[in-house]
Amino acid sequence: MKKSFRNSGVLIAIALTAAACSHTKALAPEGGSLGLSPSSGAGGTNAPSLNGSNTSNASKYNGAGYQTPVFTSTTVPNSYNDVPLGPTTIKVENTKYGQVLASPSGHTLYMRIGDSPTYAGCKSTCAIAFPPILTNGAPQASGGILAAYLGVLTAPTRGEQIAYAGHPLYTYSGDTAPGMVSAENAGGIWFAVTPTGAPLRVKAAG
Repeated sequence: MKKSFRNSGVLIAIALTAAACSHTKALAPEGGSLGLSPSSGAGGTNAPSLNGSNTSNASKYNGAGYQTPVFTSTTVPNSYNDVPLGPTTIKVENTKYGQVLASPSGHTLYMRIGDSPTYAGCKSTCAIAFPPILTNGAPQASGGILAAYLGVLTAPTRGEQIAYAGHPLYTYSGDTAPGMVSAENAGGIWFAVTPTGAPLRVKAAG
């Protein structure tokens, strides 16, 4: 009798566990993606919605989306073989269009339509015009930056590229001074990134 009672108890416990599981909501995967609303998850993958964005130009001109001006390659400050010697700090910079993410030197950081949290599609001549911003170690957040939105991915060139809210980040070689936003809406796929992780989306001139 004791053995039978114990077996019955085990069966009841299993049944209760199964019933509880049937009423548990499925958990969302960690992080977001470039087509999802912001969600709490792994750092650097909380991506605001970019629904309706035009990606038809994303593969043109090595990923630039348009014929970029001719720039010469530049050397990354405080680096060895163009890889920073330590972690890079992302900060907020004021522009004529509002606040945007910026490099330690104050240069505007851009996102590219067509990228994802694990893929940066700007290569070759595109990467000369839009050098990826790299880090050596976990990127750091300055005032106004959401630290949980910072992440890294492998850059198409070399090293670790910084991502913010799921967007791989780039500078623009045509921005010669802090606060410039010369590449805003360039090719219809390049946008400065705001502290919320959303694209600035200033309409192209004309």
